[in-house]
Amino acid sequence: MLKILLSNDDGFDAPGLKVLYETLEGFADLFVVAPAINSSGAGCSITTNSPMQVTEHSNGFVSVTGKPADCVYLGIHELSPWQPDLVISGVNLGANMGEDLLYSGTVGAALEAAGLDYPSIAISAAAFHQPGSKDHMEPNYTTAAKVVLDILKNYKLETIDPSLVLNINTPNIEFSADLEYKFTTIGSWGFRNPPHVIEDNEGTKTYWTTHRDLYPDNDEQSDIFTLEKNMVSISPIYPNFSVKEVLNGSFTIEKR
Repeated sequence: MLKILLSNDDGFDAPGLKVLYETLEGFADLFVVAPAINSSGAGCSITTNSPMQVTEHSNGFVSVTGKPADCVYLGIHELSPWQPDLVISGVNLGANMGEDLLYSGTVGAALEAAGLDYPSIAISAAAFHQPGSKDHMEPNYTTAAKVVLDILKNYKLETIDPSLVLNINTPNIEFSADLEYKFTTIGSWGFRNPPHVIEDNEGTKTYWTTHRDLYPDNDEQSDIFTLEKNMVSISPIYPNFSVKEVLNGSFTIEKR
């Protein structure tokens, strides 16, 4: 039976993780290692300045006082009773597309697995009036989990280079046999909005990160466009930051 290490960035008690576990239970051997608290926006960050503590909960889930990437790192090296065939991160509350991949702890956990040479999936469900969820605030975790199960049953993921992460985003609709899957590129949200500023009666200001309400048009191959059309977006990604022009010798900077 397939052995899968599950993690996320929303925390060990997040509903998306619970739904994913319940959907895959019986199909695969599962082991869960996830952050003790919500770590959304953690990206690929790791814990270096303090020791991490591990707690096993009554349902068998293991929580770590660290980042999503820490959970995968400890899960593979120390905590899992076996070496996983696959690492899955999610189901995330909200889609992870475009530039948000740089901030996503869901994607960060999957990239940690890829960096350790383990095949991995990051799975996210659209919410908050994102593309693919314009009329819903809450995500459809069940659809996302069923998409993962469908892919595991019908596609040979072992043939994929383990240095790649499959970043999957699902629309906020019911799962059906007619749901379309599409391999996509990474789109763009454009520039981030300014922060939301709140000033109290004493003049003290606090600042909140804001969500993007408007974004540029994206081409038909992009993840954002695909989710807008209520299709499942599957973006193969890998952490190669090299600029191809450097590799082929054509990159230059003009001298003053």
